[in-house]
Amino acid sequence: MTKIRTYKTMSTNNKAAAVTSTNNFAFEANVLMSAFQPIDIKPAYGRKWVTNGINNGNYKLYIDAYDDSPTNASIINAFVNYIYGCGIYDINGQNIKKYISDEDVLLLCQDYKLFGGYAVQVIWSLAKKPLRIERIDIAKLAVNLDEKNNINGYWYSWDWCAQYKYRPVLIPVYTGVYKGNDLEILSVRRPSREPFFPVPDYLAGIPWANVEGQLANAGKNHFLNAMSVLTVVNYNNGRIHEKEVAEKQAENVRNKIVGTDNQSGVLVSFNEGLEEATTVDQLSPPELNQQNVFYSEEAERKLIVAHSAPPILFAGSNTGNGFSSNADEIATATRGLFRRHINPMREVILNGLNKVFNVIDSSIELDFEDFKEETKLENTNNSTRSQDLENINLIDKPENNNEVPKIIE
Repeated sequence: MTKIRTYKTMSTNNKAAAVTSTNNFAFEANVLMSAFQPIDIKPAYGRKWVTNGINNGNYKLYIDAYDDSPTNASIINAFVNYIYGCGIYDINGQNIKKYISDEDVLLLCQDYKLFGGYAVQVIWSLAKKPLRIERIDIAKLAVNLDEKNNINGYWYSWDWCAQYKYRPVLIPVYTGVYKGNDLEILSVRRPSREPFFPVPDYLAGIPWANVEGQLANAGKNHFLNAMSVLTVVNYNNGRIHEKEVAEKQAENVRNKIVGTDNQSGVLVSFNEGLEEATTVDQLSPPELNQQNVFYSEEAERKLIVAHSAPPILFAGSNTGNGFSSNADEIATATRGLFRRHINPMREVILNGLNKVFNVIDSSIELDFEDFKEETKLENTNNSTRSQDLENINLIDKPENNNEVPKIIE
């Protein structure tokens, strides 16, 4: 942790004060986190381990933002599909599926986009070489630090909120050198200022994912409540002071009116007289529908911005003047998406895997394989080691270079 040293007591306001001397200057100011930071991404120090928030709660926030927000889940799923494509392969032709499965690679891509990083188990063989690579849920890992605050291992627990039931187990960190351990953990994170845990690239959009989740929950409750009719039954000939008798009488009334399967609300009121009869008033905020529409659309826009996703690929576009114009915009947006986001993400993922494959066989060169439709029809040239754009054609060339292509009228 970084220590901040000042020469005077920190003031209670945000004004900076200067103290001068003959040869030096000393400044003081309050050091504050961002007032609008969506979550507390600081690590939580436990007895032996350091978790990502209390009991790895930050990972739960990322998962909830994925589960509750349709827009956030859709963008993440699309990015994962773009990253994975047809999977990884060795450009020299070796079979790498015997070391890592396609399912594990797909889960690594999903973890990387959802959490900002992934983790794998490296299983060593008796020949002192990695035998197998398997994905492990990074949300179930806490870090172990040495005396210099360097990570030298990871604690695994199935549920950090139930540590006494699922006791954490320490697993050494993977370094590429066999140290007698059958199992080691390799964690790969996107570059960020956080020293121990991954941070997703859409961190600023999490509050808007929560907005979508709250809107969905409010809409569901409104629908259920609107479908039920509140019936008020007033007894104006005196109150029943015995609680048990009143509850029994009210239950009998409900059963006679709606039956035992109650699909509507029934309120039974015992009153001293007609003037004390129960009335029901419904109050709703003004322009509630307009507000919901605004926040729903704004949440979608903000999540697209947070992911740096081209709107035409994730929110549609009506600005085109025709089918060909819209197709050109989509192709251009797709090329930009791969150039600015997908390929850099692939590089980080592959660099992590190469730390293991270089020990297995240094001749293996990993790369992601794109969907053929993207490479040929949209001319995206998305592979990290693919050929130049000028070598990819949208139409087939004639076999004879002197032959002029025929135009079909």
